[in-house]
Amino acid sequence: MTTVLDRAALKASPDHSLIIESDHMRPLILLSVCFLASACGVGASAPTVIDGSSAATFNQTLGAAKADLGPKDRLKFEAALSEFKARTFAKANSRQEYQHLLRKGLDGLTAPRVVDQFNRDVDRVGGQAADAVFEAKRALNRK
Repeated sequence: MTTVLDRAALKASPDHSLIIESDHMRPLILLSVCFLASACGVGASAPTVIDGSSAATFNQTLGAAKADLGPKDRLKFEAALSEFKARTFAKANSRQEYQHLLRKGLDGLTAPRVVDQFNRDVDRVGGQAADAVFEAKRALNRK
């Protein structure tokens, strides 16, 4: 069984240049272009940066940033966003201030960065909770 390149080599002309059959090489060329494009990152875009400069751009970029995530990270993003909204609401004295603080707090971030921070916060709080349980356990054992 001969490959496309073997057949091309068999058809080499007397002056040692290859005559390549275009019908047989087309799939190979297309495959090569696809590999090169994927290696160069064509089609892969950077995550959407949340723009808090106005309410309209904030809502638009927040939705686009969320769309950058897969289902699992999207759930984490929603959880992080809910937690951030609750903390922001507690700081604000009016609806306008709340909206401003919300946009300001997320301005310049990407959804993956928000998820990473959420994961770090969960790990930190989870560790603190475990330490508190062990401390309570030690206190009970002393009695």
